[in-house]
Amino acid sequence: MTHLGSVVSINNVSRSIHPYTTGSLLLAAPANAPTIIHASFAPVEARDMSGPLRVTASHGRATILDTTGQVDADAFVVDFAGSQGKVTLTAEAEINLKMTATKFDGTILAWAQGPVRMLVPLGFVTPFQAIVNQPRDFVCRADLCSKVKAEKTNGLYAFTYAGDGSANPERVHLRSEQVTVVIDNIRRKN
Repeated sequence: MTHLGSVVSINNVSRSIHPYTTGSLLLAAPANAPTIIHASFAPVEARDMSGPLRVTASHGRATILDTTGQVDADAFVVDFAGSQGKVTLTAEAEINLKMTATKFDGTILAWAQGPVRMLVPLGFVTPFQAIVNQPRDFVCRADLCSKVKAEKTNGLYAFTYAGDGSANPERVHLRSEQVTVVIDNIRRKN
């Protein structure tokens, strides 16, 4: 581990030399501190941050919870839960989103080679647009599904939910050209 100014670097030994070596790092920092995390084969979890966050976990899972600032995550799998921010997510495998309020304050761009799934609370009013390859690739099981409109655009299918009309639906943009985009309601526990 190296600490130089405001940068903390951790370099792991080669997995070919020590294949069973593991470790973990817990970093507590000011919530508004700009944070950049590069992890090749490791999972990353960030929570309760308000400063800019950049995560790269090319062969790992990035879990980002309750952040409110700018988020840019590129990972094998991305999990995001929150209610605000300027969020850009890309994943090779899948993206899982959970909206924690009926209105998302900000923007989301979520683009995966695999499925993009978004859980929304009942009464979700934030407009969104989902882009898929075929109409059957859009799956909606939420209370808002009857208000979703479909159209073919440039060889792809765009499914648009106008919500309360307070914002452009492209501010929340979900895209999977190879698999599915799924919208579902958060189930309440009894």
